[in-house]
Amino acid sequence: MLKSPLSLIDDIFIPSIRVLEAKRLRELHMSQTKIASLLGVSQPAVKQYLDEDENIYYRRLQNLGLTKEELDDFLEKLTQLLINGEPKQVMQYISVFFLSNLSRLKFCKFHKMMDTEIPTDCDICKGLYKENEEEMIELALYMLQNESVALLIPEVLSNIAFAKSNAKSIEDVIAIPGRITKIRGIPTPASKPMWGGSRHLAKVLLAVIAKYPSIRSVMNIKFDSNVEVVLKLLNYKYKKVGPQDNADDDKISQLISSVFEEGIDAIIHLGGNGVEPNTYVFGRDPLDVVKKVINIGVKYRETFSR
Repeated sequence: MLKSPLSLIDDIFIPSIRVLEAKRLRELHMSQTKIASLLGVSQPAVKQYLDEDENIYYRRLQNLGLTKEELDDFLEKLTQLLINGEPKQVMQYISVFFLSNLSRLKFCKFHKMMDTEIPTDCDICKGLYKENEEEMIELALYMLQNESVALLIPEVLSNIAFAKSNAKSIEDVIAIPGRITKIRGIPTPASKPMWGGSRHLAKVLLAVIAKYPSIRSVMNIKFDSNVEVVLKLLNYKYKKVGPQDNADDDKISQLISSVFEEGIDAIIHLGGNGVEPNTYVFGRDPLDVVKKVINIGVKYRETFSR
């Protein structure tokens, strides 16, 4: 009998991720009891995970079809969700990651090695995952609940936006009406995400998408000389534009898109008369953007908030 590709998540993916994630949480100086609580396993199980050779589990997942870079990126985002989110959000992210890779046929070679009865032209998994932009931005907002990120919120407040594939209008971009402020030192959205929720970020994103369709998300954070130092420390690729006096959304978006190029992580707009300087952090999706923003916030805090 043919074995479902979904069995791979229980047989290989989840057991391997538990070991690798336990080791990451331990590096944050968490107790075994705390790690057990976050992972939903027993403390003896955590002790066993910590005694394992992580390279074995990296190899298992790489044999599945994932790269080391993809795995490290996934684990970094998962860590933030485990710390800041609820079990539902954690499972949502794991499911999104697994099913999206399954639908991209990343696991086909391994699956066919396991079960030789699978037809060579099988591509049934292509239809198993449909991107949900609202779900993705909600997950990103849970990740953002980090005290270090609060240091980066500008006077005009922050926002995060995510565009549909092939977005053409402001209504194709989801963002936070009222933006993201900080309450008791934690970044907090003023409302639930809404399509057309930020005219400003939508204009910026649509201008960049016209040249680079894979860049579908952006978040604005503050700019000061320390932010630029942090971008250099993190080896993030960035450019600076402006200043522009009394610039509107169209002028700012056009200037940003004019210097955007492959591999850019951030564009610094130096502001001007009536315009606050801001740093625009870009990525493939809001989880990608938030990971960068958290890295910037943590490094900013480590370097300048002593």
